[in-house]
Amino acid sequence: MNEIKPNRMLVILAHPDDESFAVGGTLAKYAHQGVQVILLCAARGEAGEIREQELLQAAKHLGIEVYFLGYHDGELSKIDPAKLLEYVGSWIDLVQPQVILTFGPDGVSGHPDHVTISRTVTQAVDQFYPIGWLLYIAPSEATVLGCGVSSYKANMDKPLFAVDISDYKIEKVRAIQCHASQHPALKGKPEEEVDKVPCHEYFTIARSGKNPDGSADWFEIVKDSAQYHIKS
Repeated sequence: MNEIKPNRMLVILAHPDDESFAVGGTLAKYAHQGVQVILLCAARGEAGEIREQELLQAAKHLGIEVYFLGYHDGELSKIDPAKLLEYVGSWIDLVQPQVILTFGPDGVSGHPDHVTISRTVTQAVDQFYPIGWLLYIAPSEATVLGCGVSSYKANMDKPLFAVDISDYKIEKVRAIQCHASQHPALKGKPEEEVDKVPCHEYFTIARSGKNPDGSADWFEIVKDSAQYHIKS
């Protein structure tokens, strides 16, 4: 792992491309504002090495670090839950992030791999790292860019945290286009495709961590970033 920076976000997802379609703008924004964004990708994807290379190329556009847990697509729910929990917990302990980002309980799309990752990460935070903030990816116009994900209208009655990615949409498009094996819809020049990308990505706050001294711990840059909550 690269040298540890003061502000760290640990993103734990299932497959190559999860990071780009749903939250690429958020990851690029924080990375470009000095946060060390570390992605753990649990499975390699159906095409194996091709998917890995696509993710590594996408990561360059987003400005993030990538590490693979080495599992196979569709098999996460078959892994011994205790071993997976220990593995994820060891990464959290290594990184000591202020913010952890993963899928919500429904996995956004309902994919068993997504659901397994959400459950495991949540358990790891609750058992090993209660001081960290845990964010869930919320279905939105952003997640509709990916294949087979839930409509953003399904959960609009819940309070959501919005990250304004207006200034990072081109990085998101370039990252999405790296995943050629997934046949992304954005096939034109990145400069011509940015208008098709929503300006916000949405999250719910699953756990609001505290520093050991009892104070809330969030990146200082969040205070200055464009954000708001949608309430029912």
